Amino acid sequence: MKPFILTVSLNPAVDKTALVPNFQIGKDFREKAIFLSAGGKGINVSRVLGRLGSNNIACGLIGGSNGNYLKKQLTKEKIKHDFLAIKGNSRLSLTVIDPATNIITRLLERGPEISKYELNLFRKKFILLLKNCRCVVLSGRSVPGAPDSFYAELITIAKKKNIITVLDTSAKPYKLALLEKPFMIKPNLVEAEDLAGKKLNTLSKIKKFIFCWHKKGIPIIALTLGSKGAIVSNQSEMIFSQPPHIKRKNPVGCGDAFIAGFISAYLKNKSFSECVRLATSCGAANALSINPGFINVTTLKKISAKVKLRSLY
Repeated sequence: MKPFILTVSLNPAVDKTALVPNFQIGKDFREKAIFLSAGGKGINVSRVLGRLGSNNIACGLIGGSNGNYLKKQLTKEKIKHDFLAIKGNSRLSLTVIDPATNIITRLLERGPEISKYELNLFRKKFILLLKNCRCVVLSGRSVPGAPDSFYAELITIAKKKNIITVLDTSAKPYKLALLEKPFMIKPNLVEAEDLAGKKLNTLSKIKKFIFCWHKKGIPIIALTLGSKGAIVSNQSEMIFSQPPHIKRKNPVGCGDAFIAGFISAYLKNKSFSECVRLATSCGAANALSINPGFINVTTLKKISAKVKLRSLY
């Protein structure tokens, strides 16, 4: 089998997005349009990787009628996948977008409770999938029933096989997994402030945060700042990347697209600045689509030419 990138979505979802002009809490509305897609941060990463021509397989835990929809949709999109079937029904996430104000409201289900037996089966599947794997991307919140240390365990397994790991999650599973020193992390500002235990409201504080995690053994750190861009460091270089101004449709999945762009370029031996440029371009291109991950390659090239990179060293 051709070497590939493995994306892990422990708690994937059917993403339902509704366009509701002038949406307000406590009132009844009829939607202008409804969109459905296979969701979950790892799946979003896989979708963008495919558009970039990077071979990948999506895996995780999936079940019920929602799980059946997810598998059919992934097959339709020609996204390679190998999910473990579980008893519970995979979750549904609702995103309400008000096109009049550009305000976004999200309702995220917790997801099904996973048994110890199912977790053990997934461990075995994960180990088998690591054969010919070049990189593992672990994205999104963990799943109910899994120990907080589960992401950390998966990172340890991958690192023992000399496979690079990318981590993008939050809360206690994030803090425990960081102890296993993944190759790359991509916190947004809120997640970074949670890790730091304080506001990171100046460039100096952000730099100190990044240097701190480098010292703890994380080689690449990308701190994303939404529409303002990102600060990305590999210890020898630190770059502030700024995307061009765009008229966004939906920012959900922009961080996932960022990861896909960076890893795709990195595994093709591109320079650090080229990795950052493609990552930033993918994040911006993602916001132009209602459904996460559905980037347009032609538009991506136009955005890439307008991304500004500035060294912070």
